[in-house]
Order: sequence, then structure tokens, then C-alpha cells
Amino acid sequence: MSTKFVISKDTAVQTDFSNEVLRNAVSILKRDIETTVTGNGPKNTITLTLNGDGNGDSDEYAVRLIDADHVEVVSTTELGVMYGALAISRSVLGVDNFWFWLDTKTPKHAIIEWSAFDSLKMPDYHVKYRGWFVNDELLFNNWQYRESGEYVWKLIFETLLRCGGNVVIPGTDKNSHSNRTLAAAMGLTIAHHHAEPLGAEMFSRVYPDLEASYLKYPELFKKIWQESIDRQKDTNTIFNIGFRGQGDRPFWADEDREYTLQDKADVINSVIKLQYDMVKKADPNAICSTNIYGETTAIYNAGLLKLPKDVIQIWADNGYGTMVSRRQGNDDPRSEVLSAKDDSISQGIYYHVAFHDLQASNFLTLLQIDPHYVANQLTEVRKAGMDDLVMCNTGSIKPHIFYIWLVAQSWREDFKLESNEQIIAEYVDHFYGSHQNEIADVYRRYFETTFNYRDIEDQKAGDEFDEYTLRKLIRTWLNHEDKLPDMEWVTGDRMLDNQLAMITDMITPHIKPFVKLDNDAQILMKQLPEDDRGRFFNDIWLSIAIHTYSIQALQLTMDAFDEFGNGDNLKSFLSLSDAIDQLRVIVNAWHHNPTEKWAHIYDNDCYTNITLAIDTLKTLRNYVRIIGDGPDEDQWERQYLMLPSDGKVMLLSNTHKAYSDDEMALRLKGDKD
Repeated sequence: MSTKFVISKDTAVQTDFSNEVLRNAVSILKRDIETTVTGNGPKNTITLTLNGDGNGDSDEYAVRLIDADHVEVVSTTELGVMYGALAISRSVLGVDNFWFWLDTKTPKHAIIEWSAFDSLKMPDYHVKYRGWFVNDELLFNNWQYRESGEYVWKLIFETLLRCGGNVVIPGTDKNSHSNRTLAAAMGLTIAHHHAEPLGAEMFSRVYPDLEASYLKYPELFKKIWQESIDRQKDTNTIFNIGFRGQGDRPFWADEDREYTLQDKADVINSVIKLQYDMVKKADPNAICSTNIYGETTAIYNAGLLKLPKDVIQIWADNGYGTMVSRRQGNDDPRSEVLSAKDDSISQGIYYHVAFHDLQASNFLTLLQIDPHYVANQLTEVRKAGMDDLVMCNTGSIKPHIFYIWLVAQSWREDFKLESNEQIIAEYVDHFYGSHQNEIADVYRRYFETTFNYRDIEDQKAGDEFDEYTLRKLIRTWLNHEDKLPDMEWVTGDRMLDNQLAMITDMITPHIKPFVKLDNDAQILMKQLPEDDRGRFFNDIWLSIAIHTYSIQALQLTMDAFDEFGNGDNLKSFLSLSDAIDQLRVIVNAWHHNPTEKWAHIYDNDCYTNITLAIDTLKTLRNYVRIIGDGPDEDQWERQYLMLPSDGKVMLLSNTHKAYSDDEMALRLKGDKD
């Protein structure tokens, strides 16, 4: 019997096409065969086979050569068959796990002779439930690929499966509901946002005219929860139980009464018991989880949280990579998480590689914390036995591939803690085809150049710091207030001048290193071949650029504030113009992306919101001009741009409309040059 199987354009992929998961597996494998082989060959078949009723205990698969005309992929679960199809795509056809996100090129062949069938096996995974929470996914809301938003989500789920994932929270709020069917059709188990118990709709969406009070309307809450359970009871679902308010905040924020810690615990415990009983009545074998997150941490630490023993307890990092409780506003208790380990129960984590806190987190850029630090935290989680479930908050995925890749490595049994240099080298060597040492050095310097806003290692500023601080300063300036709002977490209780002095002292030492890194990265980028250049631009340079030009814009805005206070309105106007120009570099880079498909991925940046920062700067700039240039906005032109004789002759009060702010800034800068 032949020991080889030839994959060509004539290779067919067959399955039970009535099964959605298997049908999607066939679609992916056929697409990848069409992408990688160009020649004709024998008319043969790869069959994807579900053995039994699909309720097997393991997602392991077997790939068997039946004869020269037939290969079979067999598993006792739909997910196992999907994994087997993706193993062929990855190991035989050479399609990378992140082919879509990093635009890796798959080598083309006339035909592929395939013989190593026994080597395709399920990796050994240490983590039982491995998944992504595609959260704060705003960049996807207005972005399509091949004129389809649904196809983007399908590719998200495919990538998770390629990485070995088996669980997904398929978006936030409305997205999570609309994407569940597609995620399940790809073979994934569905989990729920910690603010949406049982995956139900929020009370205020169903009853917008009623106060979202569980104490007033318990039967209506129960009705919503029961309807959600009924919709999902025959699906692969991890039911999240617990209770928070409308949105990602405590329930008591929506109530008009005071609660003691015991009062809060009593409500949450009663709701958890009710939800648990409802789920178990519908399906005695259902898996339940709960997130001990935010305000629930204090209740747990006080010994007041009562959970059934078979509920998976999910703990979270602080959004900056450390397994301690998160900062909420000015409150940063940093309560230890790993000390809560309990070998008698199942525990997991929810880990952020993207985060949004309206303060200093990373929404648009690569997490600013060292890779070794992140890997060490994940290793400590494993040592503590708290990784039965690991959910990775992926944000909008595209800016965060490096850490999504690293977290996926940590799911495997063979994951080992390595140095920054080793982790970066492994990533760069895999995804780049040239200049690997120079590229790795840029990645390494990125983590070194990002700066701390306070003393602890993980207290490093992400892209939100510059933009939110800048917009707060503009509001404070225009409203003649005496301090930046909600900045005590970084400046303490100081007045405005002292706040700005402290922020200036914090960021100034890091401006030149960022500018140097940006310049060096751009020089290197020009030397790269087209394939690597596009990948480098999107995967690391944009993160560098967002930091580099945003920190300069923040400094220029603070300079403008001082100049305005000293009565130099013209200089303040020009500094604000320079700040606007800095941020425009970022937006222009997005729209002139060397990889065409990503040209509009950042259009819906409504968190860090760099375009809003530009608009608010324009408003401030015009305010400064009106004061300095007069109500007709023509005095600077007479003073600085006209010939002295023309500026003094007033037979005609003016000969053209006032220059726009952009034009005025351009002409004034040219005049000064």
C-alpha cells in the first residue's frame, strides 16, 4: 500500500454536511488547499469523520491514511474534527495560525506529497478551558473584510481554534448575543461576560422604562435569566452566574439606598443560588462559573461570598498584567489574587492583554509590560493551580497579537518561563523572514521605552494615558478649573499647576527615547522587504508611533498652557498647532497603511480616540486665537505676515477672508523659519 497522499487541486474534502461544525471545517480546509496548491493530481479525498454521537470525552483526533486515494480525520467530538482539519492546514499546507492577522505568506506548491500522518496529534494542554473574551472590540464594529463583518468574526473564531482554544465570549453586549450561533457553529463553547449573568440581556434593554432594581423587580430579572437559560440549555455553554448592575459596575450603583458589605453579600449570594438552581434544573450537568472581580473581591476577602463547590471561580489580573485586584478610579488596593487558591475547587483566570480604564491602559497599542513579566505571572498562576480556565481579553485583536500568541503558548503543557530576549526572538524568528535581530531589538526597546506613572513595575502608561490626560487638560483650561479631574491616582491631591509639573517631570525623560525609537524603527522599516515591512508597520511600529506622537502632543499642550498663562498667545497657538500635527501623524499612518486591508481598522477608535483629541485641540487652538488674534482673526496676519506698509494701510479693512487656523499656523511657521 502507498504510504503517500498527494494534495492537489483535485483533492476533495468530504464530511457529513448536515453538521455545521464539520461543514465549517471542510470550508477552511478546502480554502487552504486552494490557496497553497496550484497543480493537478489524482482525484482523491480527505474525509472528516465524527465517530459516534459526538459526545466523546476528549477532543483528540486521529489522521489515518486509508489508501493512496483516501485520508480520514476522526474524532469523537466535533471540536476534535475541527482541530484535526486545522492541523492539516497548519502542518501539511503551511498555513500559519495568525495568517490573517499578520499577513503571513503561505508557500505555494504544484502538489504536496504527504506522508507523516502519525505526527499530527493534539498537543498536550495543561489548561482545560482555553479561550478568548473578544471585549472592547470597537474596532470591529465598523470594519469589514471582503465586505463582510460576519466573516471577520468567523476568522476570529478560526484563529482561536488554530491556537488551541475551545471557549469564547464572542464579543461585548449586543455582539456577544449576535455572534453566539456562529461561534458554536465553529465548534467553540460559549461563555459569558461577567456583567451579563447567564448571558442574558441586560434588564434595562428589556425594560428601559423601569428602574433596574433586583429588589423591586425580582420576577422580571428571573424571567430574563430563565429565557436565556432556555435558549442555551442544549448548547455547549459555561453559564456565568453572579450579579452586577447595568453595565460593568456594582449593582448598588443603580439603587437609591445604602448597602453594608453584608447587605451586598446577601443580595449577591441569594442571586447566585437562584441562578445556579435554575441552570441545574435545566441541565444537571451544566458547567457554571463566576467572576470574582472588582467589587466582588472585597466580599470574597471578607469571607462573605457563598458559592457552590462545582462553580469555577474566575479571578482577574489588574488590567496591567499583574494578578492583583484592579484599580478603580483612585482606589488601588492591589489585593493579592493568587493567595486565594483552593485545591478543592476549580479556579481560573481572566487575563487582559488589552484593557480600557479611561486612565492609562492600552486599547490601541501592544501591552506595555515586559513579556517575561507576563509569562512569569502566567507561570505563577499555574503554580497556584488556578488555571483550570484561562480567558484572555483580546481587545480588538489586531494590535495585540504578540501577547495573544504568548498567552496561547501558556495553555500548553510544555510552556516554560523564558527571558524577554528568548520570548521576543521566538516570536520574531517565526513571523519575520529577514532582519530578525534588528526587528527583535525594536520590540525589546518598545517595552523598555514605555514609562511608569508610579513606582510598581506594572504601573506603566499605555496609550490611553496621553489622550485622556490631554483632553482633561483642555476641559480644565477652557472651564477655568483649578485641577485636572480624576487624576489623584497619578498626581495625588494637587492643584493644577502642581499636577502639570508632576506630569511634565514624569513624561519629559521619555520623549527623546520614544523619538529615537520611532526614528530607528522607521529607518529599519525602509530596509525590510515588502512582506516584513507591512507586518512590522502594523504589529509594532504603530504602537511605537501612537506612544511617540501622543506623548509629544501632551507635552506641547502643557507648554501651550504655560505660554498662554504668560500672555504669549501666539506661541501658545503655535504649540497647539504642533500638538495637532503630532496626532495627525498617527491618523495619516492608519489611512496610508502599506497593507491595504488594514487601512480602516482604526476608524472606530472611540476609546483612546485620537481624532477626538485632535478635534478638542482644534477647539482650544481657536479659543487661543480668538483671544490673541482678535474677533476678526486678522491681527496676526497684519503684524507678522504682511509687509509693514500693507499692514498699516487701512483703506480696505481686509482684502480676503481670515485664514483658517491650519493655514495661519502654516504661514506663521513659515514666516518664523
